Amino acid sequence: VTYHDPCYLGRYNGEYEAPREVLKALGIEVREMERSGFRSRCCGGGGGAPITDIPGKQRIPDMRMDDIRETQAELVAVGCPQCTAMLEGVVEPRPQIKDLAELVAEVLIEEETPAAPKSPTVKREPAEVH
Repeated sequence: VTYHDPCYLGRYNGEYEAPREVLKALGIEVREMERSGFRSRCCGGGGGAPITDIPGKQRIPDMRMDDIRETQAELVAVGCPQCTAMLEGVVEPRPQIKDLAELVAEVLIEEETPAAPKSPTVKREPAEVH
């Protein structure tokens, strides 16, 4: 897994380590991109880019996906719905994109055991009709 640093969490709020700590706590190996942390490249979703036609040889999310492919990661963890949308818009083949919350939820669901005690069923008498 590689982690894409969202602009708002990273650049604007200075938080880079917490998402990586979550991934490590889940037992996920993180492969860093060359441009990560405070040097991270934008996904292309900020500043109205998704609804404008910006001239250039390549779209911003395609450039970011090139960074991602260099890591040979099978999955990109993101922490922003805008980043998810932009990176999912890159043409396949590409790594799978999942939000950190999805990865945490998957681990929590896997940890549930089928032998867990079920809550008791409460029997109620039918209500009287007046």
